[in-house]
Order: sequence, then C-alpha cells, then structure tokens
Amino acid sequence: MDRGPLRHANLFHTGIVVDDLAAAQEQLGELLGVRWFEGGGDVRVITDDGARTVRASYALSREGPHHVELAQSVEGTLWTATAPGHAHHLGYWVDDVAAASAELAHRGSPRIATVAAADDAPPVCAYHQANGLYVEIVSLAMRPVLLPSR
Repeated sequence: MDRGPLRHANLFHTGIVVDDLAAAQEQLGELLGVRWFEGGGDVRVITDDGARTVRASYALSREGPHHVELAQSVEGTLWTATAPGHAHHLGYWVDDVAAASAELAHRGSPRIATVAAADDAPPVCAYHQANGLYVEIVSLAMRPVLLPSR
C-alpha cells in the first residue's frame, strides 16, 4: 500500500467551527469534561483568490492526546460553521507544511488555504479538502504555541 504524507499517529485534533466561541466553550467544556487553552490573533490567510488578514480565535482542549478545537467562525473564509453533528476538520502535525501540502494536492486533495505570518513566509498550516471534510496540516514548530505546558 502506498503511504500518503499523513500518519494517523500525528492526528492531534478534531476542529469544530462555531458561531459563539464562548458559549461553545462553556457548554462543551462541561459536557466533555475538558478545560481550554485559548488563542488567536491576526493571521494571514492565503488562497487562490488572494490574501487577507483576519482575526482568528480558538480554544483547544487541554486534555488529549486527541484534542478538541473550537474555532470562531470568520465570515467569508473557510472558517464557516458546519451543520450540527459535522466536524469541520482533522488536524495533523507535519514536519514540513509546504511539502506535505504539495503531496496532498498531488494526491487529489486540493489546497483551500494556507496560514502564514506574511504573504512570502512559509506556511504554519494549510487546509485541504478531502471528501467533504477539511484536513489541516500544522507545523510541528507550532506545538509549543498551540499546546503550552499544561
């Protein structure tokens, strides 16, 4: 069997986009028995249609090894809330976002967007479409930022 660029062992979160991040944290935190790392800020989203800066906000469960990510919806971006009962994306750690992204595209999973510090900077993550679900590949270098010491 031909091995793709992703490894199941590197799957670290399931992402859900929500319209009210604070309400989702409160409800799901209690329901799932998790606490949250909170993050966000201005990010540069680069698509085939161009680049723009948007304000991103998220909460990532402290408990793992498989984490739950809640992301605030951002109008006009791929971060649009999905229908109830649907996950938005699966997040994988990768050593090299650009190389893994190229391989996913080569294998028929189109790249939807990348996120980088600047238009000409290497991406810190990329989103690909895969059979109705997004796959997010995230640079291992981001691990200390996304999952600080508990």
